[in-house]
Amino acid sequence: MEKILDKVRKLLRLARDKGASEAEAATALAMAQKLMLEHNIKDVEEEREIHAIFGTWFKTGRSIQKWEEFTASAIAKLFNCRAVVIRKSGMIRFAGKPENVEVCEITYFWVIEQIEKIYKEGLSEYRGMESMSQQTRAEFRTSFKHGCAARVAHRVNEMIANARRTIPDHMALVVIDQSQAAADELLRSRNVAPGKTSEPRKGPGLKAGFIAGERVQLQSTVKKNK
Repeated sequence: MEKILDKVRKLLRLARDKGASEAEAATALAMAQKLMLEHNIKDVEEEREIHAIFGTWFKTGRSIQKWEEFTASAIAKLFNCRAVVIRKSGMIRFAGKPENVEVCEITYFWVIEQIEKIYKEGLSEYRGMESMSQQTRAEFRTSFKHGCAARVAHRVNEMIANARRTIPDHMALVVIDQSQAAADELLRSRNVAPGKTSEPRKGPGLKAGFIAGERVQLQSTVKKNK
């Protein structure tokens, strides 16, 4: 039985591996479920305790905008971590498993760069920009980027929901996300609050930004750095 449990653990780790494709994750989870049903296994404990750490503080040199904090929280959720943001000081870091924190750092800044690039490309395509006042242009910029961030967060939630949906309702298996739980416990022990997600800021660029957010890649860098 221990050999079966070990195989199930390996399959579940693969199913939760953010570097795996959706097909690979679904196949691994289906195989794990089949073994558990065949051997009447109701739950599987991890073979070792998960320890969370704080990543390095990154200083932006300016205050962090709400759309950037929104993005940080979404990326942290994707990799079972938590984002810690000091907005006025322009500081950000992630908490979670060491390997997950590293991937969060890489992916977050990569996604931010993409949103900035998509915004600049959108300026040349958006009609009426020339006639905008300076204030309206600033509102367009902020709401466009927040729209992009909101779309990224929406896609992250879809990815997580799709992964959970592959677990049949009739199964007694409940997969506890120990990595995120460890990150939450670390934050509580230090009396630190995670980054906030707020409603997208309304403005002239919100809809365009939300649509453009579909172009943001989320996993390519993870696979390259796996």
